[in-house]
Amino acid sequence: MVRDYSSASFVFISSRIGPTLGRVERRMLRVMAELVARGSTVHLICTPRHPICAEAREIGVEVAPYHLDKLNFFRTRSRVRKYLERYQPVLVHSTGLDADMIARYAARGIRPAAVNSLSCVAWPRRGAGPISTAIRRYRDRSTLSLADAFIVDCTCMVDRLAAAEVPRDCIVVDPPSVDIAEVLREAEEPVKLPERPAGPLIGYGGRMEESRGLEHLVAASAILDARGTLAEVVVAGEGPLLARLKSDNRSSRVRYLGYVESVPAVLKRLHVAVFPSVGPGVPTALLEAAALGRPIIASRIEGIEELFEDGLEIRLVPPGDPRALAAAMAELLADPASAQAMGERARLRTVDEYSSAASIDRHIELYQRFMRG
Repeated sequence: MVRDYSSASFVFISSRIGPTLGRVERRMLRVMAELVARGSTVHLICTPRHPICAEAREIGVEVAPYHLDKLNFFRTRSRVRKYLERYQPVLVHSTGLDADMIARYAARGIRPAAVNSLSCVAWPRRGAGPISTAIRRYRDRSTLSLADAFIVDCTCMVDRLAAAEVPRDCIVVDPPSVDIAEVLREAEEPVKLPERPAGPLIGYGGRMEESRGLEHLVAASAILDARGTLAEVVVAGEGPLLARLKSDNRSSRVRYLGYVESVPAVLKRLHVAVFPSVGPGVPTALLEAAALGRPIIASRIEGIEELFEDGLEIRLVPPGDPRALAAAMAELLADPASAQAMGERARLRTVDEYSSAASIDRHIELYQRFMRG
């Protein structure tokens, strides 16, 4: 017999301790909201006073602010197991190594299925050094068989988990996603850009971290300048790279906007959006740019390269190659009609496959497997 959502309960566990929500946590909140809307009882176990607590309560989730005590794993596991026995959820869905380990052990031998969300950026697990990394990976891999299903954000994770002897039919690929309506709304916010740009606006918006490869955008802008290509390069956002980039003597053609209230508002006004990442993963701003129909140039890396078709929906270049990046920028600027058509095709793909609504549907479809009473 298939259980009705109004008589079902679900438990989510997050071990995130930072001051902000990660992409997986934001996605979980959307899934929790959908389950609440369907009449389910939804519980969240998370770090006390973490921002996810307040947001979960606002959508009707019952929050249990437990400390996931790594130093007393067995006590925490026992406490969570009693919680699961009390509420008898359909499944327990976790994210983060500590949450995953607790969910796998706490659900073992009792009713709920254990579902883990894994990201290509954070898996295989890493620690602060070689020894802690080895320990974390051993703990993780030795207990993978205790989980019933995995939700991953890129297809490369399927092969990685299969190599660790996880059955492929237990793995669901759920690509990164954005809330299309929210992006469109934020894109209408006012933003201060150069009043008299030297040419079409090219640029980036988002966090300024090492993995974003923004020094290659700076180098590419200098190449365009040397070639006499008219363009104005803008970079919006804050992060540890900002001071270093500003001091780069190749930054004469780059306008640094710093913190902006709305990254989509900047992206909407770009003629070409550039994401020269050098590490795996998909910047949220890339999908926001796609949702806005902006022509996009990005690095050919894990995560990004499988989202869109190169040359048709996006322009991909080798990571860490400013000359290839500059050539792609000049190519799109030289043919704005083709660039706009490419951006429109990426927009349609994003609406169909990378919206938060599509992501919720993929989660619900997986949950249906475990809805039999």
